[in-house]
Amino acid sequence: MLNRKPILIVLISSIFSLTSVLAQNKKDSLQFNLKMDLSGRRISGTFKQLVAGGGLELKLRYGNWQLKNNTNYRYNKTNAILIENNWYDLLRLMYYPYSHEKLYFGFFYHYDNNLLYRINSRHQYGTGIGSTLDKGLSKLSLIATIGYERSDYRGSEFVNSNRDFSIRQNGLFLFRLDHGIRFPKYGVSISSRLFYFQSLAEGADYDLWINSSVRFKIWRGLSFNIIYDYRFENVHLEALSNDNDVLLFGFNLVVGSNAR
Repeated sequence: MLNRKPILIVLISSIFSLTSVLAQNKKDSLQFNLKMDLSGRRISGTFKQLVAGGGLELKLRYGNWQLKNNTNYRYNKTNAILIENNWYDLLRLMYYPYSHEKLYFGFFYHYDNNLLYRINSRHQYGTGIGSTLDKGLSKLSLIATIGYERSDYRGSEFVNSNRDFSIRQNGLFLFRLDHGIRFPKYGVSISSRLFYFQSLAEGADYDLWINSSVRFKIWRGLSFNIIYDYRFENVHLEALSNDNDVLLFGFNLVVGSNAR
């Protein structure tokens, strides 16, 4: 059974972090934004399949502090074979020393498990510095961090690595780039995200993740999404491929003080 304890710890720590922030300055107002995704498919008969997926993105802003949490889940069972039962969570706490968002300091915690990549659990956390350029309809942000990773794999023989251990622990350098652009006249929003992970223990151990999405507005906060996710891992278990991708589509609901 999947261990959801890390996700519960993230949510609890988020509440305590927000509480401490709210106590610092009562003059500022709290801004929040909540996005929810839900999709699924069921086929019965000769070919049986049940696919479900969902996501939750929470943003809280109070004064110079901002808290962001992204949680996603995918389930896929095809002809009695469980293909996906995967959790993903990314928590970020940011402090902006100035009123604008051009410079900020941040802390992050990431957890995921993945049947496809045979990852029982992966924990990553660290701290770094980032910058945001907001032009209204277009927004660009980047952050560079130093962190630590502990991953538990269902296997111990890896390609491009001399460290054949099922539990891999090492320091990390991470770089993330986000870009989004909106076309309000047509009700279309496009966003893209690039992750680069570099192990500090092995030069050949690096990952590249790319996520792109297109959102079509239907009514107010309701929209239709198309999401493409690509992942390249130079160090991987011998039985697996070094690159994989997935195409998803479904509905998105945005609720909040600054929902668009």
